[in-house]
Amino acid sequence: MKKVIITFAIAAVSLLGTKSFAQTANLNITISDVLSFSVTQPASLDVNFDTEAKYTNGITALATDHVSVTSSRGYVVKAIAGAVTGSAAIAPGSVKISSAVGATNSGNTAGITYGSSVTLPVTGGSAATVITAANTSWNGSNSTNKFNISYLIGAGGAYAGKATGLNVVPVVYTVTQQ
Repeated sequence: MKKVIITFAIAAVSLLGTKSFAQTANLNITISDVLSFSVTQPASLDVNFDTEAKYTNGITALATDHVSVTSSRGYVVKAIAGAVTGSAAIAPGSVKISSAVGATNSGNTAGITYGSSVTLPVTGGSAATVITAANTSWNGSNSTNKFNISYLIGAGGAYAGKATGLNVVPVVYTVTQQ
């Protein structure tokens, strides 16, 4: 009888030891839109109209990796002139903007339309489209698109006969998701 009780006890412990239990933990995952944007001020965006050729042809100033965008959806980058200062009363329309993929870009370039010779609108007007991206900026783990911006300034004699001195044309960029 002792053997039967010991055998039964071992069988009971064995059965209890092999039971398993399960519980569920829910992961509540919310996907939200992400949009961040920066414009870097390059050190060499100063131009000097000091030759006949520069007055005639204008000056091209390239700002490498000037605009950076991180977006979970398609987006549009626009530009407009801020308040112009200086003695020459420079018209913002004398500045043309072109965009291209940046030198150190690792983001998604599929579906991007680059602006070419876009005229910088005056303050209070409608901002001009400089970059349009139909897709997210993410390319795997690389989240940011970087863009070179080229400014063609004062072509066609736009500044001939203007008062000399320093003039500043602020370019105000905005980004919105599509």
